[in-house]
Amino acid sequence: MTREIGSEFWLENMPENSICNSPNFLGEYKNINLTSSGRGAITLLLQQIKPKRKSALLPAYICESVIIPFIEMCYECNYYEVDENLIPSIKSISEFKDVGVFLHLGYYGFSTNSNLKNVLKSFDENSTIIIEDVTHSLFSDYERSKFNHFYIGSIRKWFGIPSGGFLASKGTLSSKLDEKPSFSEKRLEALISKKDYIETGNIELKSRALSQFSEAENNLDEDFYPYKIDSLSYEIINTINEEELIRKRRQNYLILYNGLKEIPYLHHPSLPLDENTCPMFFPVLIEKEYRTVVRGKLAEQGIYCPIHWPVPPQINTDIMDTTKSIYDRILSIPCDQRYGEEDMERIVTVLKCIC
Repeated sequence: MTREIGSEFWLENMPENSICNSPNFLGEYKNINLTSSGRGAITLLLQQIKPKRKSALLPAYICESVIIPFIEMCYECNYYEVDENLIPSIKSISEFKDVGVFLHLGYYGFSTNSNLKNVLKSFDENSTIIIEDVTHSLFSDYERSKFNHFYIGSIRKWFGIPSGGFLASKGTLSSKLDEKPSFSEKRLEALISKKDYIETGNIELKSRALSQFSEAENNLDEDFYPYKIDSLSYEIINTINEEELIRKRRQNYLILYNGLKEIPYLHHPSLPLDENTCPMFFPVLIEKEYRTVVRGKLAEQGIYCPIHWPVPPQINTDIMDTTKSIYDRILSIPCDQRYGEEDMERIVTVLKCIC
């Protein structure tokens, strides 16, 4: 069977004699609350803060799951543009006054939000609550802004765990959370089915896993309130080999970068891989009319590339030409720690063979 690349993770192997401490990769943060999901972390935060206005300014290039908690908590949501190099538009941000909550992030592990230093300083001086979403940059080591008040992130996007998100803050927030077994248990079933499929090649197990993952996500969509991380996920994240994860992702990213840079139909956002960056995916831009074809050709070869993200229905991209272009053209190529040089070379070969 051809080795599958991409799609959902499977259950991580549990190391022997694991000891539960605070996860090393969260060591830079303070007052951490571990939640079952990233959106749960956002909701936990919104339940407790008191902004000067119930308004939020969010990047227009964003996952809908980040927007939903703000909508559900009755925030007025506005959106600022992001350019094709995934850098926030200062001009677009400056159009909004008296903002209650401002959210920013570095995309794909890179410090694409590093141009916001003066913006964040100004927001802080005007009592705007500043949140950085570090989901994409969880293992990157670049300096965070001293003006950030809170950090949120989804841990489960990085490895095979049933649940996992977090909220960190400068001050202490309430952390009395219940578990949500219906979500984590369904995710665990899916992770085990995916693991069995990878080991056996039984296609029925793959279909079962996809159905179980979908059911778990539907469960999460129906209940956006915060819950705590399950005990199995907590144990796994405390035994992750952070250094090996970062090494593999960086190595895989560089293979893709060197192999794909001469392919004419692929445009690469300007994302320099410095020593402080751990990439989440390898993003490329493909003209809208070709992206579906390219993605389909990759899938035929067992290479599954997600699109980050579908346009959220809350955002009118017709008035945001640059950001709309990202949604229409972006494709995320896997480069995570499950794979090695041979897998990356296979991706390069397939992409070079597509006319």
